[in-house]
Formats: sequence, C-alpha cells, structure tokens
Amino acid sequence: MLTAKKKISVREVVPTSEMATTMDRAKSFYAQYSRFIIGGVVLVAAIIVFAYIYSAGKAEEEADAGMQLRKVQVLIQQQQFKLAIDGDPAQGITGLKSIADTYSGTTSGETASLLLGTCYLNTEQYDLAIDAFDKASPSGDLLKSNAVAGKAAGYEGKKQFAEAAALFEDAAGMFTNDFLTASRYFSAARAWALSGNKEKALAAIEKVREAKTPRFEKDVERLVSQYDLEPEQ
Repeated sequence: MLTAKKKISVREVVPTSEMATTMDRAKSFYAQYSRFIIGGVVLVAAIIVFAYIYSAGKAEEEADAGMQLRKVQVLIQQQQFKLAIDGDPAQGITGLKSIADTYSGTTSGETASLLLGTCYLNTEQYDLAIDAFDKASPSGDLLKSNAVAGKAAGYEGKKQFAEAAALFEDAAGMFTNDFLTASRYFSAARAWALSGNKEKALAAIEKVREAKTPRFEKDVERLVSQYDLEPEQ
C-alpha cells in the first residue's frame, strides 16, 4: 500500500470561513481514502494479467508478451512502479511502455496499457495515466470498466472531482459485480462530496447501500458524517 504523504506546512493562518473548512476537510478525506483509488486499480489489473497469461490458444506474439508481463508483475507487486514503467535491463525486464507499444492491438498489449496507467497513478503522473487508460481498448465489460475507473482515478488525483465522479459512475454501470459496483459508486460518492455536490453524493451512496456489500458500511458512515450527507427530512 502507498504511504501517506507528509502534510505541507503553511505559514498563513487558515481562515475560519465555511469554504476554508470545506477545503480542509476535502484534503484530509482525500489523503486518507486515496488508497482505495490506487489499490483497487492495482488489484483488478493484477487479476487481469494472470487471467491472460494463462489463457489457452495464444498466438506466438501473445505468448511472448505474456511472458514479459509476468516479469513486470513482480516489479508491480514490489511497488517498484518506475521500473515497471521503464523496464530493468539488469533483470532482463521490458517496461510496460515498450510492451504496450510493441504489442498494441493484442490482448497482452492492452493489458500492458492498463497496468501502465496503474503505475502512472502510483507515481502521481495523472495525465500520463489518463492517456494510458484512454489508449487501452480492451475487449470485455470488466476490462472496459477497469479502464474507465482508471481514468476516473486519474482525474481524482488531479483534483478534478466532478469529472472523476461521473467516470466512476460510468464504470460502475459497465460491469455487474456487487463488490466492484459498490466500490465504484463509493468512489463516485466520495468524489461528488469533494466536488461539493451533496445531491449527487447522496444518490451515489444509495447505490452503494443497494449493493448490500458490508465492506463499505463503515466507509459510507464516515463519508456521510464528514460531509453531512444525511438527506434532509
């Protein structure tokens, strides 16, 4: 998991206005919950890689690319994201940028693009992450959903919360799975809250609750409490 960033110290006295308080809460909440953004994308991407590596009936170039992805996966598991992006000649590991370019249009190439975007997220290169997810054109609803969720994470990293929230909701509707659906609607609710849109945050929270996934119950409670998101009576 990623370690929390050190807070930037400021000399100015923080004003006690409602806007200042809201921004302070937003920064605090984002810092604590950013692990859900990065961690979820890495987890799904890892599952994707292994599913493709061990699938039957590969063409020769797919098999070659799959072997290269297996080596890169070790770096990702070790959180050596920069090496995973650029490769490590000393270990005979080709980087994800090269794999994605060389095998573009193949299953392994598109998987490399998804993993590349994930590594860019982890190194806070959000524009490059969004571009990598944009360039990936995976087949299948799960992979397409993962690419859209990756883009959403990129926009959230850039603090473009409304754009991120809309994409998280798009991703949630692209693949039917209780956990992933709840996860992405929770991410959407968080992003809507950070954008200041209480109404849309509440709507997304209701989607999380409808999924009846216990994993997010406490997270939803915290989000509701921090942003006063209980519906008005």
